[in-house]
Amino acid sequence: MIIQEHGDQLILIRQTDHAMLSGFFARALGNELFSRPEPFESFCLAAAEHDNGWNEWELLPQIDSKTFTPYNFMSIPTEEHIALYQRGIERVVRADRYAGLLVSMHCAGLYDRTRATMPGFSAKYVKSNESHLVSDFLQRLRLQQLRLKVDLRADPLLKAYADDNALQANLQRLEALDRLSLYFCLAPLDGSTIDAVPVNGNGSEADWDLQPAGTSFVTLQPYPFQKNPLEISILARRVPKRAYADENEFHKILAQAPYFAMNFTLSANGARIHSRSAVA
Repeated sequence: MIIQEHGDQLILIRQTDHAMLSGFFARALGNELFSRPEPFESFCLAAAEHDNGWNEWELLPQIDSKTFTPYNFMSIPTEEHIALYQRGIERVVRADRYAGLLVSMHCAGLYDRTRATMPGFSAKYVKSNESHLVSDFLQRLRLQQLRLKVDLRADPLLKAYADDNALQANLQRLEALDRLSLYFCLAPLDGSTIDAVPVNGNGSEADWDLQPAGTSFVTLQPYPFQKNPLEISILARRVPKRAYADENEFHKILAQAPYFAMNFTLSANGARIHSRSAVA
């Protein structure tokens, strides 16, 4: 769950709706400046389903037993975080091995503490007594990724997309779309940069510059999408910002909160590309 604080209210966005927006961006990606990611359908599935392990949790979201406020997507306990991502990765792998590999790689990155030093990224906070849980989980992910790479590289149709350089480029694209979706979901809108987005298959990269022009209009340069402008809509709910007696009370209040749409427009505004060579 993504939580925005607005005075005496909280605006809540489901993690799965954030992922759907990432998938919407994936479907639109590619124009005369930016090449379309391939294999396209697998990439779009990874973008749209990279958080699908949250499905069950979002039906009955939990509250923090210390603060009696709802958990957000980064404060949820580590053991539960691991379980829901493991569940989601397994679902995607069963549907599409290439998409599952990208989602597994994305999940491993959520525990990379160096991400916290990068603008626009966050790393999952892990208590010292939970570090062994994370180490074991990351080891399982690495083994899973190795097996998937072996399988994909034995497939003549997918071999070209499964080498390390191609996988890394698609992972960077996935991370960029994830960050772009979070940009709109986290609000309020401000100037921001999403760096090192692959431009094509030749190792070129570009930094996306996001600049708000009003409360719901944002320009993006260089512009990577087929359609310009791009209309965006995110489902959200409002609940009171307060301590809740227990999860039952929170669930009751949440069930009574109607969904509303947060609408934005993303535009090129005459952008030109400024690419640079990727650093190995």
